[in-house]
Amino acid sequence: MSKKELVELLKKEFTTELGNINISGLDFGDFYGKIFLNGIKSKGDIYQGFHSNKGEVYQYAHRNKGDVHQDSHSNEGDIYQSRLSNKGQVIN
Repeated sequence: MSKKELVELLKKEFTTELGNINISGLDFGDFYGKIFLNGIKSKGDIYQGFHSNKGEVYQYAHRNKGDVHQDSHSNEGDIYQSRLSNKGQVIN
């Protein structure tokens, strides 16, 4: 399956009655590799929260015209943030 096909599947199968895509609660708890969520594009908001991992969190090169809100992460490793370009607030 291509990434374009995956996007279409997510839009078709995981769009709520309010028109939002909700893929919350994905459990990769038995997976030891890295999970890459890079290059996500949206004309609307992107919500991230309640992540729980034993490794590190890398966030970089965000370009955002609104606010960035991050909360309720549980992490045993370090959190790295760099190269953020934002016209609104960054609230941690």
